[in-house]
Amino acid sequence: MTSHSSTAAGPGARPPAALVLEDGRIHRGTGFGATGTTLGEAVFTTAMSGYQETLTDPSYFRQIVVATAPQIGNTGWNDEDGESLLDGEDGGGRIWVAGYVVRELSRRASNHRAQRTLEEEMLAQGAVGIAGVDTRAVVRHIREKGAMKAGIFSGADLADDATMLATVRAQESMAGASLFDQVTTD
Repeated sequence: MTSHSSTAAGPGARPPAALVLEDGRIHRGTGFGATGTTLGEAVFTTAMSGYQETLTDPSYFRQIVVATAPQIGNTGWNDEDGESLLDGEDGGGRIWVAGYVVRELSRRASNHRAQRTLEEEMLAQGAVGIAGVDTRAVVRHIREKGAMKAGIFSGADLADDATMLATVRAQESMAGASLFDQVTTD
């Protein structure tokens, strides 16, 4: 489930945000991309590059991906590197992740192939992210406790801890979910 607003907080302004795990652990940071609420299963990637491929990989559908690389977004977004591009489709591929958690979001794209920033693409596709989180601590926690329900809340959707935790715990479990028909073409 994702509810979001497709408007940013303003040039350079980032709304407060929280990553809430079902066991009650809460990590605070700032929102990027779309603002609002997104729910999913917390998982992680230790890849040091290839964030565009990760975000557009259908295998991450309904998952909130935590990146351990210290900075994400430095190479921007281009229309060639998406994993989910279909023949004849324009753009950089559909973002399949439910949400994205990063330590530091690069302020600018610095790559000759970049056509826009990561944040611009996430905003355009309604993908909710949170930056400023100690992602390595989150990954250590997930490794110890296992994948779990999670949510990112930003902007006006940021509520009191008990309300956000109840929302996270109430979401449908990924265990036994049939997602194949939602991530494949007709």
